[in-house]
Amino acid sequence: MPKIDIEIPHPVSAIITIAVALTAIVTVDHFTDFTASVGESSGGQAPQEIVRDAEGEGLRLRQQQAVLQKREEILRYQLQMLREERRLRGPGISSAIETDIDRSEQMLLDLIADQQEAEGKIMLTLKQIWDAQGRAITISRKAGHAELSLAWPVEPTLGISAGFNDVHYEEIFGMPHKAIDIPVDQGTEVLAAADGVVEDVSDNGYGFNAITIRHHGAATLYGHVESFLVEEGDTVRQGQPIALSGGRPGTPGAGHISTGPHVHLEVFVDGERVDPIVYLSKK
Repeated sequence: MPKIDIEIPHPVSAIITIAVALTAIVTVDHFTDFTASVGESSGGQAPQEIVRDAEGEGLRLRQQQAVLQKREEILRYQLQMLREERRLRGPGISSAIETDIDRSEQMLLDLIADQQEAEGKIMLTLKQIWDAQGRAITISRKAGHAELSLAWPVEPTLGISAGFNDVHYEEIFGMPHKAIDIPVDQGTEVLAAADGVVEDVSDNGYGFNAITIRHHGAATLYGHVESFLVEEGDTVRQGQPIALSGGRPGTPGAGHISTGPHVHLEVFVDGERVDPIVYLSKK
């Protein structure tokens, strides 16, 4: 059999070029899957029309890359939050919460050790968040226009842990925070911020869970919920319980981008995310 020699003049450069090309293919495939899923969930409309906002698809892809670059920092931050929760609860911590925290700590340690698994879980959470936001954008465009006044979904006794466009949040997680985070105990009742209709219930198990309600003139999204008390199509009144709060890493509804037990609240007006504080009653 004749021997065929192939000469590669710059083998190192060639290897780097191949690696970059493969990375680009994987990234494009993943993002294509994401945009296709949004299109399917929106009745076949173009994905760029459904999730159109100030960031755009190109920026969203860059945000994905920025979040993955901060992968270990995110996990270690969540681990720190868990340990702080244990410290604050002190000797009176219940055995159930202690067990939850132990399990969550081990999950985070395992993810820190397994970079590939951590990337996969974080990318899945990003997709779930963007899917829910894309649907909320569409819902808010159908809501009409009216004066909006919101009640707090939970009592802000501990203040706000992350504000709208919070710089500290973006430094840690690598993406802007178009919401407010209200820290509360895991399992706290989450209340409808205004009268409306439940348009979307996103149950992703241990991923990012959310509820979106359409109001006259807007939509509200409640993220990281542990369990649901309403169904799609339900009409709700302001102050009605709609879910139980979550957010502790490693528990149902939290996903893999969470700052600990809290309610994540987003407000959408005519397809744009706006600062919820502007519309919430003064406390």
